[in-house]
Amino acid sequence: MQMTGIKDAPTVDEHIDHAGVGWYQFRLFFILALLVMADGMEMTVISMLRKPLSEEWGLGEMTFAAIGSTIFAGLLTGNLCGGILADIFGRRNTLLGMAVLFCIFGSLSAVATDIISFSVARFFTGVGVGSMIPVADALLLEWSPTRWRARFAMTLIGVAFAFGTFFACVVGIVVHESMPGDQLWWRYMLFICIVPGLISLPLMFLFIPESPHYLFVHDRKEEIKALLTTLNEVNGTEMQAGGEVCHSHDPAISEDNDNTWRFLEMFGSDLLGSTLYLTIAFTSCGFIYYGHIFIYPVMLEQLFNLELKEAYEAVMINSGVECLVIFANIFYMDSSYIGRRGAMITGFFLVSVCCLFASVETTQIHYFMALNAVARAMVAGPFTVIYIYSGELFPSTLRASSIAFSNSFGRIAAMLSPLIATSAIHAGVNAVYYIFSLVALSAMLASVLHTRETLGMPLLLYTSDVRLLREEDEKRPLLTRYVPAMAYWRDTQTSSSA
Repeated sequence: MQMTGIKDAPTVDEHIDHAGVGWYQFRLFFILALLVMADGMEMTVISMLRKPLSEEWGLGEMTFAAIGSTIFAGLLTGNLCGGILADIFGRRNTLLGMAVLFCIFGSLSAVATDIISFSVARFFTGVGVGSMIPVADALLLEWSPTRWRARFAMTLIGVAFAFGTFFACVVGIVVHESMPGDQLWWRYMLFICIVPGLISLPLMFLFIPESPHYLFVHDRKEEIKALLTTLNEVNGTEMQAGGEVCHSHDPAISEDNDNTWRFLEMFGSDLLGSTLYLTIAFTSCGFIYYGHIFIYPVMLEQLFNLELKEAYEAVMINSGVECLVIFANIFYMDSSYIGRRGAMITGFFLVSVCCLFASVETTQIHYFMALNAVARAMVAGPFTVIYIYSGELFPSTLRASSIAFSNSFGRIAAMLSPLIATSAIHAGVNAVYYIFSLVALSAMLASVLHTRETLGMPLLLYTSDVRLLREEDEKRPLLTRYVPAMAYWRDTQTSSSA
């Protein structure tokens, strides 16, 4: 039966939940995964090119670290620009433009004639890559049924990223081994690493949809109807209410909302707490994760004199362990007793502990590699959970911008981490791990103090929606606000009483 009043029509989330999971989401996931792979390849490629670039252009340690920081500067720029452009001009247009940028400058870096042209090309490659994750994350969350958000987004951010790392390692090994003595091998590797981006371009043009939440807050209801029609046709379901959508069924929420994009709303009373928390969490994750990716091959060379192929294989092992942890977190963060907050708190605690253990064993290579594989895998947990959590914390008017802004501090931390880790390693390998452990502990404390849980909640459209949730949260007892399991227990007790 077709609903009549706009307030009686399904919300955007209800339409998507009704259509369920099908080929529409799987196709979207595959295309976005090709883009996210580029981010996984970027830092792996540059860390593994340390030797050939140093030999060809005579680079010192700090010069090479500066190249890594230049690449992260590009990732930072892309991060901010991509998120802002996605909230103003749409997710689809932004992804298309940035994918083109990545392919062009990725190719130019492979034919660079000196360190300056190489650094410039990799900077703009980073701009393209840096915009992809926050925008792809927002788009996939906005097309995923509520129960499938964590599964899709965690697999996209975590597994596709790790697969990008794995792909870069395989390409590096195959090209290096098939071209012994050829100093140009690394250029061929860079060309091959843009193939996923090249494949994605025609697929994006043909199949990537705009976000229905973006269209709703920009009052483009007819376009939503067309997309919902396609969604239901592809997934084999019948569309509800002729594609009509409403903001909310809650009478306290007005249909009349200001859809003007206001970047500074992130720092207003409704969103400031979440903005500060995500800034700390992204900074910590970026510093530890990318710092480890960058410095780990260096430590293997210095401590155990590993050859290039062996270093590649070590990074590949880490990526495999990382995928296992990410899959475990998909179910862990969806547990009612744990939720997004609980997964972040325990994740950062385990990162801190694992880094301390990794600092103990620096003489036996197999123990050292195993401990490092676990340490990197542990930080991948909160680093992927946070992309789902951040997308659910912020409204559609600011979702991509907010993820990008908060993650930009992770990019800044990643930009500084090669320099800090390279300097710290001169004081001893233990110093690197002590720094990582302290950073993880600070993020764990921030996770405890941030009390908003988003598990099972609909995606918010406007900042006013956040205000209502914040007011409800402030009425809860302190213990249930700060302990995830206690919050679940209180909610179930309340439901039973009712």
